[in-house]
Formats: sequence, C-alpha cells, structure tokens
Amino acid sequence: MSTSLTTRKATIADIPFLTQIEYEASLPPLDHCFWEDLLEGTGTTALEFIEAELRTDASNWGNVNDFIVLEEQGQPMAAAAGYAPNPEDYCPLRLSRLDAIAEALNWSSTTASGFCDRYVGLFGGDVTPFFLTPYVPWMIENVAVLPTARGRGLGKALLKAVLEEGRSQGHSHAGIMVINGNDRARHTYESVGFKPYQGFYVDYFLDQFNLEFPGVTKFGLCLN
Repeated sequence: MSTSLTTRKATIADIPFLTQIEYEASLPPLDHCFWEDLLEGTGTTALEFIEAELRTDASNWGNVNDFIVLEEQGQPMAAAAGYAPNPEDYCPLRLSRLDAIAEALNWSSTTASGFCDRYVGLFGGDVTPFFLTPYVPWMIENVAVLPTARGRGLGKALLKAVLEEGRSQGHSHAGIMVINGNDRARHTYESVGFKPYQGFYVDYFLDQFNLEFPGVTKFGLCLN
C-alpha cells in the first residue's frame, strides 16, 4: 500500500462520510438506491434515511464500528463494512430499531407503519429471503470509493484492509455479494482473491418476488 494511503476504524464523526459511502455502494449497476422505493411517500431522502440508520445502530449490514475507512493523504476516500452476520436476520435493517429511526426522522406512526409494510413486503419480515443467507462467518458490505477517487486502486487496497481485519478476528472465510452487471465491483473482488460460488438470476427474482432484477452472485475467500 502506498505511503499516502492509510486505513483506520470508523468513528461516530465519520457518519456523514459513511452515509455517502453506503449510498454510493447501493447504486451500481442500476444507478438506483433500493431505499428510495421503500421511502416513497415518507418525504425522506435515501441519504437522510441512511444517516438515521447509522446513528441508531439499525443496520444488519454494518454499523459505524464495523467500517474500515481508507484515507489518501489524510482525506477519507473509501470505506467498507466487515462484520459477523446476525444469525437471526440477514436483511439490511434491524426492524427492532425502526422506532429509533422514526424518532430521528420525526416520522409519524402512520409513516413508520407504511415504511415497515413496504420493507416487509420486499424482504419478507421474519422469513429471510434465501438469496441473502450467508455461508461464511465474515461478511463485507457497503464497499465504495468516492466518485472523484475511482480508478486509482483504492478499492483493492480497502478490501485488503477489511480482509486483514477479518483475519485478525479469527474468521476462516469472508464473503461478499455483487449485483449481476456490476462488472467493476466483480473485477475488484476477484483481484483480491474472491471466487464466485453461488448465483441467483433473473428467473429466481421473478418467481420468488415478482421482481424484475438482474440477480446477484456470491463470492467467497479463504482467510487462512
């Protein structure tokens, strides 16, 4: 890693930056954040929701203390979350924290209930969609480099740091998931050793969710 690149654990002070990272990570390859559909009618933007989610520790896909931040010459440029999956809920949001999110966003009970219904309709509530089930003890999510810093190898350097964090915690394998068509991310993951092991394609999402979606591919990597 170049001497101009350093990595560190995220802190509460990083929440505005992590909000942007999580939003950027949600966009490719459809150029659309899935939170936007769920937030329809709430008067809340995806960025506002993501920030509230981070401030209330409401994510199953990485809270503030799960993120590694990569800095270039002292400026944060990229981040990713590495974490041990919740054995009871693999969906993105901890619904038990929805009241805290609603309070942070000043939502009415009606607004919160409507959001909850849409979320459960997409992610299944207590029945986690099969395609989200992880088969590794260490997951990586919300990987993104700021648009102005792309093309300089920062994503690869960041992933190496997150994988090293998984090793330091004694995990045997790491996993990551990519939406089909996100070729830039797939190339970066493969460049650090990830290999595909399971795919869910267009027909699966049409059959299971009546949803037109390109599907996802899961990748794994041995940390030992």
